[in-house]
This record gives sequence, C-alpha cells and structure tokens, in this order.
Amino acid sequence: MTVLRAPRPAGLVLSPDDGAAVAARAVLRYHLRGFAGVEPAARAGEVEPVHQLRVATRRLRAALRLFAPLLPARFTSAAHRDLAWLARAIGAARDLDVLSALVRKQAARLDPELRRAAGPLGMALHEQRAQALAALGAMLDAKRCRRLLERLAAFADSRAPVGRGPRLGEVAADLLRPHVRVVVRAGRRLGPDAEPVDLHRLRVRTKRLRYALETLRSLGDRSTRELLRHLERLQDTLGKGQDAVTAIAWLRAYAASPGPPATSLLPAGALIQALARRTRKQRRRALKAWRRFERTRLLAAALDELGTAADASRAAARA
Repeated sequence: MTVLRAPRPAGLVLSPDDGAAVAARAVLRYHLRGFAGVEPAARAGEVEPVHQLRVATRRLRAALRLFAPLLPARFTSAAHRDLAWLARAIGAARDLDVLSALVRKQAARLDPELRRAAGPLGMALHEQRAQALAALGAMLDAKRCRRLLERLAAFADSRAPVGRGPRLGEVAADLLRPHVRVVVRAGRRLGPDAEPVDLHRLRVRTKRLRYALETLRSLGDRSTRELLRHLERLQDTLGKGQDAVTAIAWLRAYAASPGPPATSLLPAGALIQALARRTRKQRRRALKAWRRFERTRLLAAALDELGTAADASRAAARA
C-alpha cells in the first residue's frame, strides 16, 4: 500500500509581521492542498490517506475556529457547518479502521478456540467499512462538498484588500487564549471517577488547541515547542481510552443485532471484558497525564511567548 501524507503544519511558516487576515488565508490554502493531495487515495480506501483526509478536514475547521474573530462571520459559520458534515463521513470510515486494528490486537490475545470463533466480527467490520467508504465517496462527489471546497479555495486565494488590519504577532496570543481556557476548564472537571464523555471532551479540546498552536508555532520559541510535545502525548493517552470505549459500544451493538452467529457472541463478550479493563487502566493514566501536564505551566509560558511576539510586532509597526 502506498502511504501518502498530508503536508505537516511545520512546513507553513508564518511571521509575526504578516497581516493576520492574510495569514488566515495562507493557512486555509495550505490545508486545502493537503486535503486535495490525499483525496484520491482516500477514495480508493487506503487506510493512511483516509486518516490524513480526516486530519486535513480537522485542520481546516481548526483554522476557521482560530481565525474566526478576523474572518467574515457568515462565511466562517457556513464553512464550519459544511466541514462538520463532511467530517462525519470521513470519521465513519476512519473510526472503523481504528476499531478493526484494536479488535484484531485484542483478539490475538484470546484463547485459540475463542479466536477462531471471532471471524464473523472481522467480516462485519469489513462490510461496514465498505459501506462507509461508499458513503464517503458519495459525499465527496456531492454538490454540497464541491461547493464547500470551491468557496474555501476562492476565499483563500482572494487578493481582495484586507484593510489596515492587525499584524499576526499583535493578535496571536488573543486568538489562542480561548482555546487554552476551554482545555483548562475541561481538565479541571475531571475527578477520580471521570466518565468517558468527560475524558473525550478533554481530548477534543486538547486536539483543537494543538492544531491552533501548530498554526502559530513559528511565532513561539522553546515553550511553544515543548507545549506541543506535551499536548500530543496527552492527546494520545486520552485517545487510547476513547478507542476502547468506542470498540465496546460497537461490540455490544453487534451482539444485540439479529444477524451474528451464536458462536461469535462468546469472543465478543470476552473482548468487551478485556476492553473494559483497558478503559479503566487508561482512565487512570489519563488522569495522571493531565495532572502532570497541568504542573508544567506550559500553557501560560506559551502565551507569554506569543505575547512577546505581539510586543515586537507593535514595536516594528511604530518604527
């Protein structure tokens, strides 16, 4: 299988002296190219390109969310709504890839007899993925999707005057601050008995902050780079728990459906038990990871670095 990867955010270098609205358009252009680059292979069903198509869509949404105060509200709202619609179709296919990998890994640890009886589980996942890919292809071909991509490209490529708006360095910390606040709020809601929905909320907020900070990476310094490393680790820890929760939900739905062979219900039950243990273990790890992350104080340090960029940009403007 040929693995195609979307351009990494590090390849987009923004300057604090860039006009903020111009920078927003450059970011949208960059991620649209990433989307277009992996779309053909994702349509063909290749696993990694499906993942990268989802990432490109998420980064487009993150860019709209980050730069929302600088963009036309009507355009931003409509584009965000349509990207969310598209993301659901991509996510359905990608989630099945993640689920299949996790079920295979856990099934390999079962007793040999149970493992042999788990074959119908793999077949059911395969059939659902084929259906999800067909639905994704139909959505990518839909007028709504093509209009969305055309509108985003037209806006990103527009050379219309943007007025005397702020420089990126002047507003970067203010653009990032709301993302920091929601992560802190989500993390502080966690207790020893945190529910999966609470951990998933923190994971989503962490991912959004990471994407936003990656966009502004070139304006920061050491603390910004260190914060990105910690965010990625925290996101990964939270993700492992959420993957197990999703797998349990799928296995329960499979067991409750009218079609599966009775012999496949035993391995399904064994997998649910194993994944439930994994969920509890990952919850403990996630809580520890959040507490370690909070103690680093990197959120405040990164905002201070971006604030320094703002001071330098204002000084350059006065010079």
